[in-house]
Amino acid sequence: MTKKQKKYIIIITGIVIILFIVLNAGIIVQSYALTHFDEKAKPIDPGYEPTFKETVGIALFGLDMPRPKAKQYPSRRYETLYIPAGEDKKLEAWSMHTDSIKHGTVLCFHGYMDEKSTMLDRAYAYLDMGYDVLLVDFMGAGGSYGDQTTIGFLEAGNVKVVHDYTVSVLKEDKIIMAGFSMGAVAIMKAQADYDLFTQALILEAPYSTFKNAVGNRIDKLGFPKWPTVDLFTFWTGVINGFNAFEANPQDYAKKITVPTLLMCGGKDQNIPTEETHHIFNELASRKKQLEIFPESTHESYLIKYPKEWHTITYNFLNKLEQLDVYNE
Repeated sequence: MTKKQKKYIIIITGIVIILFIVLNAGIIVQSYALTHFDEKAKPIDPGYEPTFKETVGIALFGLDMPRPKAKQYPSRRYETLYIPAGEDKKLEAWSMHTDSIKHGTVLCFHGYMDEKSTMLDRAYAYLDMGYDVLLVDFMGAGGSYGDQTTIGFLEAGNVKVVHDYTVSVLKEDKIIMAGFSMGAVAIMKAQADYDLFTQALILEAPYSTFKNAVGNRIDKLGFPKWPTVDLFTFWTGVINGFNAFEANPQDYAKKITVPTLLMCGGKDQNIPTEETHHIFNELASRKKQLEIFPESTHESYLIKYPKEWHTITYNFLNKLEQLDVYNE
């Protein structure tokens, strides 16, 4: 090899190393920004399109993620509760009581970049079906502690805290846990990790693996999946203190034995139906049900299928009344 060739190799190697460092630095910034909310950041309009200057700023410093705050308040009687979640930490929740004969309590958990008010449509339905409801703000959202989100991983600890509070303080022994997207993921992890004393789970649009969740969003942005997806997954975990490559609901499903209703949207832009089918197949429960709402995207299924959702959910919960689910 000539000196000239060696020189070119050194230059090319140097360029590759610099590009790799720059790529990692950019992804670290983005990973932090996407998992930490800013109290002062302005709300992001659904149709927001950044200017060139704003795009450069986002690329260099990350998007300022506004802390999710209540978009509406209950139109029915409710009480605000503050649930202890560790030293100087509290989760804010809305407690609502049914006017019918009570069958139990449903714990409702919201999705990523959302807060408890986004679950009010389901809450009203559960109230009408004869269930008390507890709507909870995850850490980093609404009136709860902190500014961090881990898209379902550490939130599983919040689910356990709320479940234990419902048992010990509210004295409830018939508990159903319901969640959308990140909320469904957090429920699955909590149930798998702690084998909670729970009658059933109602899961809407959970992702199958953390890496797939990242990949589906990278696809929409038009970025190359390799090595972006792996780097995003790695650094998101490192920054937030967990192994994101092991944050996989499809694996949690193998430890879930309680009755489970799993739902997804046929046109969900974030969660392909194949992922939902995979989770369903992995569920260890002998009493499991899968429902797909063909025209729904990553949204509440009550928007396009209110009657169908009510019927499916009511029938699923009604069957629980005939089962001794804790001794199945």
